[in-house]
Amino acid sequence: MLRGVLTTGGVVLAPSGADGWFGGVALAAASPVVCRSACGTREAAEEVERVFRGEGGELAVAVLPYDGAAAVMVFERTIQAAAPASPPPLPAGVPLLSGACADMERASFVGAVASLKDRIRAGDVYVANLTLRIAGALACDPALAFSTLAARGAGAMSALVALPDGRTLASISPERFVRLRDERDGVSAEVWPIKGTRPRGRTASEDRALAAELAACAKEQEEHTMIVDLERNDIGRVALPGSVVVRPLRAIVPTPYCWQMVSCVRGLLCADVPVAAVLEAAFPCGSVTGAPKRAAMRVISELERSTRGAYCGSLVVARPGEIDSSVLIRTLEITRDGHATWGTGCGITIDSDPPAEWDEAMLKACPVLGSAGTLLA
Repeated sequence: MLRGVLTTGGVVLAPSGADGWFGGVALAAASPVVCRSACGTREAAEEVERVFRGEGGELAVAVLPYDGAAAVMVFERTIQAAAPASPPPLPAGVPLLSGACADMERASFVGAVASLKDRIRAGDVYVANLTLRIAGALACDPALAFSTLAARGAGAMSALVALPDGRTLASISPERFVRLRDERDGVSAEVWPIKGTRPRGRTASEDRALAAELAACAKEQEEHTMIVDLERNDIGRVALPGSVVVRPLRAIVPTPYCWQMVSCVRGLLCADVPVAAVLEAAFPCGSVTGAPKRAAMRVISELERSTRGAYCGSLVVARPGEIDSSVLIRTLEITRDGHATWGTGCGITIDSDPPAEWDEAMLKACPVLGSAGTLLA
């Protein structure tokens, strides 16, 4: 099924568990009946809303990039399975990119973190997400790349998307963006921001200690709370007054290669709020920008060396009565000619240690770099 999707255009959703897409639903859809490769966010949201409202199509998929035009596809039929078939993954240490290089070397990134801390001291922002891009030639075909990434990363919101313009997104995102559900008391909206990371331990006791260290770290708690407050603000713009709650707050969640701090911000939408308005209120996700959101976006655009593209945008998927979406982190963006880009980064606060932030960014690149991650140090 993976190769069929890659040939005709489509999507594979491959959640790692019940906290993933639509409560853990694995499905695939190919050969879209509506296919737009360059459109505005509002136009894409309108196609998504038609499926959500049950007005045509079984599935709609929209890619809202951080930089650039949106793309949208609508499908009349989906295939649901326990897990979409995929080729055996490459061995753990094998990199997925050949000739990999980063648009910021270690010294430049550490310097950019220091500059960002100066901007925080000056009051320009409170927290900002600084990122870089790692690029190279894809060392295998996209189906095998996705299978390998999924084996290494097991993201709750993992997905493979073949876009009409020939690009492919192989994403093992652990982060949900917005989930909308048509429920008895109205349409609920949830955002699940991630902020705060530690590596996994080599032994069970070391692993537990690292998780406890993340939970207790004042710097990580502060950074996370600022983003949760931002998301409460975003959801509050379209939710009924008094309906916004945070539950859980600062949960510590494992992935195969790191621990992460996660919260859920939930509210009930005001009557007749369109999907486009919800996406406009929340996009881009505050966890990949910083706070205040617009100020952080301006500052990081000055410090980063290249545009983000689809990275840090969102993959939005709708079926009748429900919309789910991921933040496009831990995502390999592949062009038609086999050039591939992986974005990675971390949140910076006044308490950030610049070399440690570089280490965190490289930790998040492990799924694509394999043992070659040390070459970028």
